[in-house]
Amino acid sequence: MDVDKDMSRYWQALKSQKENLKKAKDREGERPRDRKPRGLAYLQFTMAMAASQAKTQSGKHLITSTFVPPAYFPCTTPLAQLTPTAIKHLRLETHHRGKYLFLSVITPPSRMNAVLALAEDDEDDVVLLQLYQQEAEDVRKATDVISVGTTLVVKEPYYKITAHGDYSLRLDHLSDLVHVDKNDSRIPKAWRPKKAGAEESVELFKSRGDAAVKDRKYWRAIQEYSCAISSGATPERSEVIKRNRSLAYLKTKQFDAALSDTGFPSFDSAPVEKALFRAAEALYDLERFSECGEVLDKLCAKFPNNQQALAILARARSRCSEQQNGAYDFKLLQREAEKIRPPQLDHATYVGPVETRQAAGKGRGMFVTSAVKAGDLLLCEKAFSHAYVSEDGAGNSKTTILMHVETEKGFMGGQADLITLIVQKLRRNPSLAPAFLALHHGAYEPAKESTVDGTPIIDTFLVERIMSLNVFGCPLSSFNTYNDFLKNQSKKETAYHSCGVWNQASYINHSCTRNAHRAFVGDMMIVRATQDLEPGTEITFWYHPPDGTDPEAMQKKLGNWGFACTCAICQDAKEAKATVADKRRKLLNTLLEAFKKSTSHNAKLSEAERLLKSLNDTYTRPAHEVPRILLWDPQLLMTRMYMAQNNMKRALDSVQKVFASLGFIINGLDATSTPFKVVKWGLVVDTLVEAFLHARTAFEAMMAWDDAKRAEAYARCVYKMVVGEDASFEAIYGRVEG
Repeated sequence: MDVDKDMSRYWQALKSQKENLKKAKDREGERPRDRKPRGLAYLQFTMAMAASQAKTQSGKHLITSTFVPPAYFPCTTPLAQLTPTAIKHLRLETHHRGKYLFLSVITPPSRMNAVLALAEDDEDDVVLLQLYQQEAEDVRKATDVISVGTTLVVKEPYYKITAHGDYSLRLDHLSDLVHVDKNDSRIPKAWRPKKAGAEESVELFKSRGDAAVKDRKYWRAIQEYSCAISSGATPERSEVIKRNRSLAYLKTKQFDAALSDTGFPSFDSAPVEKALFRAAEALYDLERFSECGEVLDKLCAKFPNNQQALAILARARSRCSEQQNGAYDFKLLQREAEKIRPPQLDHATYVGPVETRQAAGKGRGMFVTSAVKAGDLLLCEKAFSHAYVSEDGAGNSKTTILMHVETEKGFMGGQADLITLIVQKLRRNPSLAPAFLALHHGAYEPAKESTVDGTPIIDTFLVERIMSLNVFGCPLSSFNTYNDFLKNQSKKETAYHSCGVWNQASYINHSCTRNAHRAFVGDMMIVRATQDLEPGTEITFWYHPPDGTDPEAMQKKLGNWGFACTCAICQDAKEAKATVADKRRKLLNTLLEAFKKSTSHNAKLSEAERLLKSLNDTYTRPAHEVPRILLWDPQLLMTRMYMAQNNMKRALDSVQKVFASLGFIINGLDATSTPFKVVKWGLVVDTLVEAFLHARTAFEAMMAWDDAKRAEAYARCVYKMVVGEDASFEAIYGRVEG
C-alpha cells in the first residue's frame, strides 16, 4: 500500500532483453553444443568483472535489472536421494529434478543483482553460477558467499539462457545451494586437500576461528569453529567452541543458531557468564524480551559486576513495558528516526485490544476485543522487514529492478531489496518464519516441506507473493510528511520508495470508510482508532485513499489485492448515474476556479456557496451513512475564507458542514449553551486538525473558552491519529495559552 510501482519508464529500454528471454523458451530441453571452453569462459568472465567493478566505482547511479523466471519450487528432496549429473548433460531451460551437481568455484565472485562466479565440475567443464537473494555487499561480502576453491552442490540445477545469450545455472532458492567441506567423501579426490593430523585439527580450526573473530571475519569464523566441532572435539571442548561460535552467529544476525550454541534454556546450576550473556543478546534480538529479562536477572545475580548485562537488562525492561502496555516515548522515537540510518528502531511491538480471525467474505481480518475510543492505540508494530530508501536520494547509488516476463509486472528499488531482506531473515532465523509465512499469498501454493537435510526451505517465489500482497510503503516519519503537507498543501497521493512488511498490520483489511489510521516513525507502524469502536468491530484502513471522482480507477487499484471494495462510498459511487458523476466532477472544477477568483480578487463568496450547495444536492443518502468525499475539501476552503474575513459565525457554520460532509455528528458548533462535543466520529482526514483549530479560534473570539479547549483537545486527538503521536503537536502548532 502506498508503494511506488511506476516502472513504465524502464520497460521500453529493456524490451529487447525481454524478447531474448522469450525466445529462449524455444530451446527448452536442448543440450547446447556451443558451450565456451574453460579458458575463453574464464577470460570473458574476468573482463566482465573488471568492467563491472569500474562502473561501480565510477560514482554514477547504477540501474541493474533482472528478469525473473516463472515460479518454480525449491528442491525438497534430501541430497542422499538425488543422483549426480555433469555439466555436459544439462539441458536448457530445464529444472533437473532428482539430480545434483558437484562444482568447484574457479574465479573470484562478482556482484550485480546476483553473486556471479565461474565453476567447474570434475570433467573440467565450466558453467556460470548466478546466486540470487544474497545479502548486500555491506552486509556480507561476496567472497564470504563463494570464493576460489569453494566446493558446492547445486540441487536440482536450473540451466538456462541469460538475457545476454550465455548459459548459466540460476539459483533463486538459498536451500538449493549446499556448501560442502572439502573432506567430504563424496567430493572428487582431486579436489580434496591433504588431511591435517586428527589431534591438532580441533585446536587448529579453533585458533583460526578465534583469529577470524578478531579480524571481524565472522562468516569465516563460523566455518572454522564448525570444522573444529566436527573434527572430533570432546563434549567439553565443543561447549567452549560453541560459545565462541555464538558470538559470530550474533554478529551475522543468526540469532536462532547463536541461542542454540549457548545451551539455552538448559543452563546447569553453574552457568558460564559468557553463555548467559550471549543467550540474552540472542533473545533480545529475537524480540523475546521477557525471556531475555529472565536470563539477565540470573546473570546479574551471579555476576553483579557485569555492567553490560545491567545495561541490556534496562533496555529489555523498557521493551517489555512497550510490549505489554504500549508505553512509548514518542519524542524519543522521532529523534531516533531522524538520526538512525536505516531508521530501524530498537523498540518492541505492542498489540492492543485486538485479535485476528475470519472476516466474512474477506479471509482473515483484525477485530477489537474491547471498547476503544477514537485516538486509542490499537497497534504499534516494528516491521518484520524494512527496506529504507533515502527520500532525498542521498546514498542511493543503485536501483534494482526485478521484472517478470510472463506477467509483465515487477518490483523496483525498495521492494526488490525487501524480497532479499526477507529471504535472508527467514534463512538466518527459522523460528521467525511461521508468522510471516502465514500471511496471505493469493493463489500460490507452496511446497508442504519446510526443511531438507536440516536446512530451512525458503521458497523465494512464495516470499515474493507474500511481500507483494502485504507490503506497505512508508515515509521516514509521518510527522515529516504532515509538516511538508502543511507547507505545500499538495493533495497529490504520495507513493513511497521505502517499504516494509508488518505481520500484524497485514491482517487489517481495506475500507474507504475506514475506522483506523496508520502512521510511521522509522520502521514502527502506529495504528490508532479513528472512531469509537464496540467489541467485535472489524478494524479497517485505507490501502488507497478514495477520491470520489473515479470509482473504476479505485477498484482497479484495489484489484492488485484480488478484491473489490463494497463499502458505502464505493456502493454509492457504483449506483450513481453517469450523469450525476459527471455533474459532480464539473461542479468541483468550477468550485475550485471560483475559489481562486475569490482569493485573488476578493470577490463575494456567494457563487462558491451556490456551487457548494449544488454539489451537496447531488448526494441523496445521509452523510453519516455515506461520507461526501468531494465536498469536505472545498468546504474547508470556504471556512478559511470566512476566517480571513473574521466572520466567526459563518466560519463555525462552515466548519459544521465540513464535519457533516465526512459523517460526523457534532453538538455545540453554534456557541450556544450546548457544550461542543463530537457525538459520532466520521471519516477522519488529515486536514481535520485544521478544522478543529478553526473552531477553537472562533470559540475564543466568542469567549466560549471551555468550547475552545475542547476543540483544541479534538484537534490534538486527530493529530495523534494522523501522525501517530501527539508529543510533536506543539512543534507544529505551538502551545496554546490559557
